[in-house]
Amino acid sequence: MDSPWDELTLAFSRTSMFPFFDIAHYLVSVMALKRQPGAVAVARKNPLSSWFTAMLHCFGGGILSCVLLAEPPLRFLANNTNILLASSIWYITFFCPCDLVSQGYSFLPVQLLAAGMKEVTRTWKIVGGVTHANNYYKNGWIVMIAVGWARGAGGSIITNFEQLVKGGWKPEANEWLKMSYPAKVTLLGSVIFTFQHAKHLAVSRHNLMFLYTMFLVATKEPRIYDGGRMVSSINGVGKTGEPHGKE
Repeated sequence: MDSPWDELTLAFSRTSMFPFFDIAHYLVSVMALKRQPGAVAVARKNPLSSWFTAMLHCFGGGILSCVLLAEPPLRFLANNTNILLASSIWYITFFCPCDLVSQGYSFLPVQLLAAGMKEVTRTWKIVGGVTHANNYYKNGWIVMIAVGWARGAGGSIITNFEQLVKGGWKPEANEWLKMSYPAKVTLLGSVIFTFQHAKHLAVSRHNLMFLYTMFLVATKEPRIYDGGRMVSSINGVGKTGEPHGKE
């Protein structure tokens, strides 16, 4: 008989990402795009370009992993349900009356919840990438690590090419030259799950998925919380230079 811990981690590993976790991933990705300088103006002037960029943010990991495995990079377009869902999130984020979506997302609890759910999808993508690469290259560690990392953090990497095409690419923002924290922890996770898949870690996959996800959430939430407090303090400064709440 399985222990309560095993039952918990096994049930967690069988959780479906669609639709709620996928929605959180799309929302966080599109909101990150909207906060870029000039993104709102581009959406109104050239909606197709904005939509395509949003799809790169949402599905960049899958596109990059397909490129690495010599698969059709536009295969993600075949999933009509996810495309429609991500497109809906893009539309209401940029064109919702009174900017209600952005205002709702500005609440710190909403950001913490969405960010935590997005980290859950990161774990699933890493595991899926490692497993998928193993189908092509049996126990090919380097390939498995690369594909797992690409699928988990490829969105931020592939958008560098999009910025290069638009002429907005900056060397200091290049994920290849200066990896962000999500890219680093995704690479770490890809290495760990590759070792587990190759039977070099004496831990079951469902336990590792649970522990790694808790690590991602525990390290991500304080960063979101500190950022939210900083934004709140900035917004709380009035015209006199004093916080609104200060008397």
